[in-house]
Amino acid sequence: MKKRDIWISVAIVAAAVLLLFLSSQGKGQIKIDAGGAVTTLRLSNNWLSKTTISSGAEPATVSARLHRPQWLKLSMQQGGDTWQLETRGPWGDLSTIRVKNNDTTVLQLGPPFQIKPEVRHTGSRVSIDFNIIGKAGEHYRNVIMQNNKRAPAPKVKIIDEDGNVLASGKFEYG
Repeated sequence: MKKRDIWISVAIVAAAVLLLFLSSQGKGQIKIDAGGAVTTLRLSNNWLSKTTISSGAEPATVSARLHRPQWLKLSMQQGGDTWQLETRGPWGDLSTIRVKNNDTTVLQLGPPFQIKPEVRHTGSRVSIDFNIIGKAGEHYRNVIMQNNKRAPAPKVKIIDEDGNVLASGKFEYG
């Protein structure tokens, strides 16, 4: 009886290893469309494996399976300056990336960006923050790098319906 149980266990483990091996053999491609920006995207496709891909003319070959983004860095040139943004999530439509065998998955992310205000009330004090959201709904950190240095904090004006400036100032980092 014990010998039979051992052989059954060995057969189950062998079948699981074979299925894992066969499922990892499929390959697909990911093409990043970031509106002219240069991107580096780190993906996790299981608890052991991480893959880093970059935007470019050719799609990157990856295993055909479900991938989850871990980190994204976006860099673009404008007006002689290099601007950089990063995100570790939330990811919007990029939260799960399904790559099929012998197929190309196109990720559309990055610009044009939406800047959405976030207003918080604490007693009589009002705090205004902002979110930078990419094309796929990915949320970037609101620390913007310009030429490898933190860009000056953005300015803000609060304007009423008639166009009168009610308050003005600039955001503060931290």
